[in-house]
Amino acid sequence: GEEVVALLKRSKVYIDFGPHPGMDRLPREAALAGCVVVTNCEGAANFEEDLPLPSEFKFRKFEVDKIYIMLKECCREHATYARKMEPYRNWIRGQEKQMKACVDRFVDRVVARRIAKQVK
Repeated sequence: GEEVVALLKRSKVYIDFGPHPGMDRLPREAALAGCVVVTNCEGAANFEEDLPLPSEFKFRKFEVDKIYIMLKECCREHATYARKMEPYRNWIRGQEKQMKACVDRFVDRVVARRIAKQVK
């Protein structure tokens, strides 16, 4: 909850090399908190529609030297790398609007079907 968000706001980089079983909440929270998000390409992280990060922040192989260089650069030049997260942050912000639109369409369909059944 609040403790996680507070920690993320103090952090510069969020690293997630887990299995990414679905559209994960923590990378999104981290990006909104100002972190540079660095992931692998496992599971949902492999798909642009689930985790639309610039490719330089996604590692297909666990290459320690390359990851170390990226992390070092992200900390040293945080503002520069954090700006590269802006399209991802905008995408995250758009998800709420998209979810509302989906729910509205669903409710409209349910109501229309009930009305159609009552008319019969």
